[in-house]
Amino acid sequence: MWILAQIFTSDWAKELIQHVPVLLMRTVLTFILVMIVVRWTGKRSIANLAPFDLAMMIMIGEVAAIPIGELDVDFLHGLIPVALLGGLHVALTTVNLHWKSFERWTEGFPTLLVKDGRVLRRNLLKERVSMADLMTALRHKEVEDVSEVKEAWMEQAGGISVILKREAGPATPRDVELVVERVLARRLPGVVQEAVERAVRDAIAAAGKPSAEAHARPRQPDGRRWYREGDDVLH
Repeated sequence: MWILAQIFTSDWAKELIQHVPVLLMRTVLTFILVMIVVRWTGKRSIANLAPFDLAMMIMIGEVAAIPIGELDVDFLHGLIPVALLGGLHVALTTVNLHWKSFERWTEGFPTLLVKDGRVLRRNLLKERVSMADLMTALRHKEVEDVSEVKEAWMEQAGGISVILKREAGPATPRDVELVVERVLARRLPGVVQEAVERAVRDAIAAAGKPSAEAHARPRQPDGRRWYREGDDVLH
């Protein structure tokens, strides 16, 4: 007990206890201001960190620490730079919207990494991206083979976006419409027509993508498809 009494009655303990409420107040107020500034700068400042977005966030963190840790610094002198940085970010993003050359300077350019299934190794070296990094990004997009890729880009924010070739991509509503249009164009009896239409829809649902070759069938001289009486299978 005597030791504890000596500790809590010492000069540095008294000074610490005296400054604790001030530290708490400064920490809470600084946190609130930083949250307001981040919300003010918009979602892009936390979702897509372009180079100047990242620089702004780092500087806000550094400046916000000054009024918390330096008690001899006036509190407002530490908060004003945080607000100024937030305003600077809003101003820069506004200029970027109207001045594309300035946007290219602040955010950079996207870089093409893959073109028509061919890896552009010079651009990989330029962006310091290894083949392992590229293949990892492709696997995240559920791409197993680089030959399935039409284009892959390294975006300004650092992510890799992938555009698949048409034949490698999933079936689109337009693909389904084309298959159904082919079926509906066949001049077949009503019962057979309905059966074929149902079979095509089931095949599309099972395979996930229609195949034009699978639906190609020879025609009779008058243009009609061959089919067998009493059977729903086309020949």
